[in-house]
Amino acid sequence: MPATAFSASAAASAAASAPSQARSLPPQQNVPDLDAGGEEKTVDYPPDGQRYNQPSSISIQAPPYTRITGLDLRCTGMSCPVQIAPDGRSATAQGSASTWDFLYPFTVHVVADIDAPLAGGTFTGSFTLNGVTQPLTVNIKPGIQGIIAGNLRNTSPPGGGVRVLAVDPGSNTQAAGLQPGDLIVEVAGTLTPTVNDLDNVLRGKRSGATYPVTVRRAGALVTLQIPLDPEP
Repeated sequence: MPATAFSASAAASAAASAPSQARSLPPQQNVPDLDAGGEEKTVDYPPDGQRYNQPSSISIQAPPYTRITGLDLRCTGMSCPVQIAPDGRSATAQGSASTWDFLYPFTVHVVADIDAPLAGGTFTGSFTLNGVTQPLTVNIKPGIQGIIAGNLRNTSPPGGGVRVLAVDPGSNTQAAGLQPGDLIVEVAGTLTPTVNDLDNVLRGKRSGATYPVTVRRAGALVTLQIPLDPEP
């Protein structure tokens, strides 16, 4: 018999005579450690082994700085379509059977965003089954401070932007198109009149995260998408 969390019951007559009662969704079995920008991990909610005499309804809110990429309900004998929001921040599912057995785990697939806080930490969303809610908790691992890899200097006098004297060979910064002679004037929507301002914008941002960097080049403004390099 295939594994099924939502198993439509064939014993409809017996279920019809069974009294309706509140169920408790068991808490998640595992708390995954996620690498920001890394591969997806799973969270399992174990079955309670009970028969439900009402259609099923699931609603999930992803923990902060994460996205839902999949939801395995292991349905058989009934329809239970899953809908995941385009941004992955939430998901819903509905079961079509009015009587079903909760026999196998629900599995939520999650990934951590590359722009998660540098320090990482524990973050919690929610998993709700028929009005009963349990936390959906993940750990996000600490990251490495990101930088724009090159020799950067203030203009003279300071305040006109950050001059690029050289770009580190083989770096993400070089691959993204930053060039010696460019004048960095804005990063991630914030003006950078000095190196200190640039450092403040990048502080706490992870290596690997991509941000728009606007430079003045040959009298024109050019915006580059630069994945930050790891701080040495």
